[in-house]
Amino acid sequence: MTYEIKIDKKAQKFINKQDKIQQKRIYKAIYKLPLGDVKKMQTKQELYRLRVGEFRFIFKIIQDKMIIIIDADNRGEI
Repeated sequence: MTYEIKIDKKAQKFINKQDKIQQKRIYKAIYKLPLGDVKKMQTKQELYRLRVGEFRFIFKIIQDKMIIIIDADNRGEI
C-alpha cells in the first residue's frame, strides 16, 4: 500500500536546518513509511513516531491514504 506523504511547515523547517547527509537520511526514512522504527504514541491514539537516529518525527495516518509529518525535533526535545 502506498501513502501520499505530506510534511508540515514546522517539520520541513527542522529538516531544512540539517546538513545534506542528514536530510538525505531523513527523507529516505520518511518515504519508507509506515515501515521503519515506528511506534504508536501512548498519549495520543492517532499519532505515531518515527525514529531516525537522534531525531524523532511525529506523524498521523489519515484514512489509510495519507501520512502527515506534523512535528520533528531531537530526541528528548519532542
